[in-house]
Amino acid sequence: MSYLRENKIWEEEDSLNWDVIEISKIDDKIIRLLIDKLNLDTPIITESFFIAFESLLKIGNRAEKVLDSFVKETDEIHNFKIDVFNFMLFFIKNRKIEDHLVPQLYHSDFIIRARTLFKIQQTKDKQYLKFILPLLNDPDDSVRWAVITCLDCLDLNNNPLVHKELKNFIEKESNPVIKEKIKEVFKKF
Repeated sequence: MSYLRENKIWEEEDSLNWDVIEISKIDDKIIRLLIDKLNLDTPIITESFFIAFESLLKIGNRAEKVLDSFVKETDEIHNFKIDVFNFMLFFIKNRKIEDHLVPQLYHSDFIIRARTLFKIQQTKDKQYLKFILPLLNDPDDSVRWAVITCLDCLDLNNNPLVHKELKNFIEKESNPVIKEKIKEVFKKF
């Protein structure tokens, strides 16, 4: 299938598994599938996560009931997923965003995610910590690098959650440059 964008024809890749669905045809089953794509407990966040996040924000009120029930079902004490769901619920219910950089942190374009992390790093805004830590599992190296440098600049040396997440992450990281950066950060702890 071909698409016309900016006066150029783009061929759809066979490997993409995207479905375009009219908002009026979205039901609880589709919303549940999108929520399942937000599984932050896996070792790596996939591109599907970012697409599902944006889709749920765009669906809006139709997703509220399912998101609400999902939050009530989840009983983990510190689950990053709950923070993401609560952010979405607040946006859906109030149609405003308190933490205005969160949609950019979870944007489907990795360049926007990395740039947003650098913005947070420049402003040294610690309020985004709970949204930054899951991005340690981002599929893109540049985003993971930006997370590490951001955490380093936020001076969170005494934060046990950051220490624990970095310690778990260093064992999984395959990029040697990022691994070295984490070791540098650990020296400051």
